[in-house]
Amino acid sequence: MTDKKEMEPLFYIQQPIFKFPENKMQTVYSSRKAELERKKRQLEPGSELHDHPTIEKHKKKLEEEAVMKVADQEKVQEAIEEFEAGREEKKEGPSFAFTTEKRKPSFQRVKSFKEMNTTERLDYLIDFPKQLPPIPCIFETEEKAIRGFLASKDEEWIEIKLFNETTEKISIQLLKEVKMIGLRR
Repeated sequence: MTDKKEMEPLFYIQQPIFKFPENKMQTVYSSRKAELERKKRQLEPGSELHDHPTIEKHKKKLEEEAVMKVADQEKVQEAIEEFEAGREEKKEGPSFAFTTEKRKPSFQRVKSFKEMNTTERLDYLIDFPKQLPPIPCIFETEEKAIRGFLASKDEEWIEIKLFNETTEKISIQLLKEVKMIGLRR
């Protein structure tokens, strides 16, 4: 009994062999400012790489790059000044690209309904877009005021559709005023 055998598992569950991906996180970063600082530290007297012959070449290269940058900046500044001077000359001289004439508006202002006379109001109501619901109005004559929608207009007569679905004809000459009443709730 001293030799006890280890029992093997009763169920064999097949497990896949997982291979966990390696985390590839950023460990090193590089920026132009950090790179320049690192190069300066290497070039400082007393550093290990200061006296190395390739470093001397590198120092000269950095100095040349600095001189080139200054020269490039000066060229850019000159180009900007030339451009500004050219702009000033163009402003002083006659400009053919842009005329100084007063522009006309692309669309004309429409009179408000209150500013229109009676015939203009009737024309406006007849030409009102058919997609929109008709506008209820008060049509005033010397004797009475009629509420309804303008249905049609002839040279002498207008036809008004009343709210009770009946129609009434009025002579345009008898018409004193047309007022919009809008929709009331």
